[in-house]
Amino acid sequence: MYKESPPDKSIELSEPFSQPPKIMPSQNAIQSHQPTIHAPTQPSVWRSILLAIAITLALNAVIPYIQHTLHTVSIVEGMIPMGVLMPFFVLVFIVNPILRLAAPQHHLRTWELVIIASILYVSSHTDEFLSRAISVFAVSNYMATPENLWQEYALPHIAPHLLVSNPNGQLDYFYEGLPSHTKIPWHIWVGPLFSWLSFFVAIGTGCITLAILMRKQWVDQERIPFPFAKVIESLAEDNESGIFPSYTKNRLFWIGALIPIFVVFWFMIGYFRPDFPVITLGITGHKIGLGRFVPAFNVNFYFPVVGFAYFTDLQVLFSIWFFYVLTWLQIWSTVRFGIAEGLGTYAGTRQQAIGGFVVFCLWALWIARAHIKTIFQHLFAKSNISDQHEPLSYKTAGYTFIACCLYMIFWLTQAGLFWPLSILVVVFWFLFYLGFAKIVAMTGLVFMESPGLGQYILDYAPPGSLADGDLAMRHLVDSTYQNGKCFAISDAAHAARLLEPLGKHARQVGYALIITLALTLIVSATSTISLGHQGGASNFGSSGSFENGPGYFNRMVSSVRNMGHVSHYGLKITYVLWGALVMVILTIGQYRFTWWPFHPIGFTVVTFNSVQRSILSVFVAWTLKAIILKVGGITLYRKSQPFFMGLIVGYTFALIVAIGVDILYFPGNGHNLYRGD
Repeated sequence: MYKESPPDKSIELSEPFSQPPKIMPSQNAIQSHQPTIHAPTQPSVWRSILLAIAITLALNAVIPYIQHTLHTVSIVEGMIPMGVLMPFFVLVFIVNPILRLAAPQHHLRTWELVIIASILYVSSHTDEFLSRAISVFAVSNYMATPENLWQEYALPHIAPHLLVSNPNGQLDYFYEGLPSHTKIPWHIWVGPLFSWLSFFVAIGTGCITLAILMRKQWVDQERIPFPFAKVIESLAEDNESGIFPSYTKNRLFWIGALIPIFVVFWFMIGYFRPDFPVITLGITGHKIGLGRFVPAFNVNFYFPVVGFAYFTDLQVLFSIWFFYVLTWLQIWSTVRFGIAEGLGTYAGTRQQAIGGFVVFCLWALWIARAHIKTIFQHLFAKSNISDQHEPLSYKTAGYTFIACCLYMIFWLTQAGLFWPLSILVVVFWFLFYLGFAKIVAMTGLVFMESPGLGQYILDYAPPGSLADGDLAMRHLVDSTYQNGKCFAISDAAHAARLLEPLGKHARQVGYALIITLALTLIVSATSTISLGHQGGASNFGSSGSFENGPGYFNRMVSSVRNMGHVSHYGLKITYVLWGALVMVILTIGQYRFTWWPFHPIGFTVVTFNSVQRSILSVFVAWTLKAIILKVGGITLYRKSQPFFMGLIVGYTFALIVAIGVDILYFPGNGHNLYRGD
């Protein structure tokens, strides 16, 4: 942790910059690098902030083109996407060495790189979050026909200001391309964009402020490891005696980096020689059937998943793959004997995961009750709580969070949702967001999906209790699904964790996080709409979920037409309650018995697609880490860290080259080598 000092002095860290959690040895949350960090000065703080904002805005202006036109490597996939890693590594390994040679006094210090990474991180999922929403609120007046019944069962229940109108067929230009010598009809977009973007800014700002309010509890009290943050800090090391970071002198780092580089480059030879025997491990995946009673096993291997998972608690890694096996055995037995008939492929296990997730989220609040009480006292009474090292003061963060929640409730009510349900949805919205952010911070899994989102709570309302408008709004708001990644909450939690050591200088960065997120939403929306008018959004393909837009209105029609009829409602509730009971038992075991081997997190996440695709990588990471700790203990664990950091760096740079190859040789028909969500 930084020690406060005047701007012109330097400080020596007694602990690593990453602030490793002081926890039991079993967590092995120990960093191998202990850099000397110079305290930031006012001008240099602003330099890093402005540079981060410029990079973030430029990147989000380009991402729609990468996703929807080039169809190349996705840079929005994952909980720490390539949209963060690529520019960050370019700064660390290319820009900074050049600055050290040409102008050593102007090179980027560790804390500057961390500021840039934090701002990049918080706005990294903007396009993914926004594209799906645009595909929904733009498609209604373009594809509505008497046959699909949207005008009869869906559109009457949605506030008109949320949907793009289609006067004189002007909306057609977005999907089919703009005629020559015709300007983009921005006037039909301004109203819906303002309404939706204000809602998204409220969600994003709520995520940032909530993460700041919970940082001290998670970092200082619970000692959550934050593997993503650890790796970022380690890779941002400031080596005063050389051009490149000191870990690049470690042979293990280069071995780790060259493995994914070799695999990706070898695979790209197949672009030009279709008969070439390529290596698919680490690039493409396939499924192995396990019989007709259980879902297939995903054989996917991800170098970044292994790299980041090495910094995760061994018990958590074990629990993820253990509960995966146990859940698949449960699915086999229940399907084999017809116990969960009618609940789909996963035979009720997703419902039980939601029940477990609710308990996990409530438990997260319960163990933080003292901290939450202190914050409330600070907001509404006198309190001596210290918030000097937080990106925002607790008063600013707390009042802003409350304002965001109130606006979201107002927005949902104005859109057509019954006001008590609006309150319920927003409460569970941030409850689930909070629990999901904690899961990501504890697991370090690159690909993750939240078991629950706020609007899901309406799915468990008694049959017939929801009105037509409530059902329609449930599906419209589902456009914020974003592959279950909960927008900016996990990103903001990691940013708050990274920024705290900056002391009082973190305060300027806190405001920059909110401003950048708002600007990024505007830039991304403008870029996407302009791109649609340029080449036609109908040609975007599946990238960015644009092809999924009509499905939301089809589900609205189905729900409204079948209002009051919910199949297997009692069985679903039974599985939810069963999952909650199992989670209570697992939680008691985790906190009461030191010998307890099963972490509750594994029970909540294993049935969802992102984790299923990562399960082989999780098992490999667990096996390697367990062997390393068994053979060489903490010493070998520390010495091996550069290898796993190299896996992440090498794979990222290989994908940068892959994007370049697609731009040069396969524009518009690229190859997405990175898909896990």
